[in-house]
Amino acid sequence: MDRHKHKPRHPPQSSPVPAKKTTDWGNVADWYDRLVGDEGSEYQRHVVNPGVLRMLDLQAGQSILDLACGQGVLCRWLAAEAARNPGQTPTQIVGIDAAPGLIEAARRREQTDRLGITYLLGDARELPKNPDLKESSFDAITCILAIQNMTPLTPIWQGAKHLLKPHGRLIVVMMHPCFRIPRQSTWHWDPAKNQQLRLISSYLTSSKTEIEMRPGQLAHGGPGEQTTTFHRPLQAYINTLGSAGLLIDHIEEWTSHKKNEPGPRKDELERSRREIPMFLAIRARRA
Repeated sequence: MDRHKHKPRHPPQSSPVPAKKTTDWGNVADWYDRLVGDEGSEYQRHVVNPGVLRMLDLQAGQSILDLACGQGVLCRWLAAEAARNPGQTPTQIVGIDAAPGLIEAARRREQTDRLGITYLLGDARELPKNPDLKESSFDAITCILAIQNMTPLTPIWQGAKHLLKPHGRLIVVMMHPCFRIPRQSTWHWDPAKNQQLRLISSYLTSSKTEIEMRPGQLAHGGPGEQTTTFHRPLQAYINTLGSAGLLIDHIEEWTSHKKNEPGPRKDELERSRREIPMFLAIRARRA
């Protein structure tokens, strides 16, 4: 699940204890839950969740499945929005994640909040095999900041199509694959032009990157934990969605909501932030 945007910067290399590797976030669930909390990161609160709600265009009585739901941030957001807008009240909100620790955290909150959300433990690549998920039973499926931590793509899309009702929609949000490429993209200030640039050193080549989730602890000789992120060019997402029978009908590119402190570079830094999107949101529909 693509939660790497919440991580600190990488520290200088030291001689740390070798990190364990995981792709399901099970080993970092407690740490991530403490980091993100009940309401999600500020990017989720100010940019991602409002954008997802707009693209969903919820109607009363619809059912929603959130793939790689983590500790249930989006599920709770949708339930809260439905409470404020009865015309958008879904009949069912379900979250599913492969990390037991994150599902346990989501269920603990549900026991307190009683929002009527169901949380399931399961692999997004094996949705048709899950006995708790029925074919053609959801009006909408979301996958938020997670797809870049999953591989391969095709079984995820095929599983989503299997669960969607006819004309149901899938919304996928990711760090923008054109501009946010792990270890292949960065900001750069050009003093000659007084301009903030986004430098990209590689794009078309798909890649796999191990991300250290606890760099501070690792730098001090403690145990580390790594998760894996996969970079793919846009064509990989578009073509595999189409091949799975999901047709893209809308795309949005979202920028950061942040503002700079007053200073000589403020206007240029904010201009570059407005021009270079941070997130890519894709909506695809089952025929």
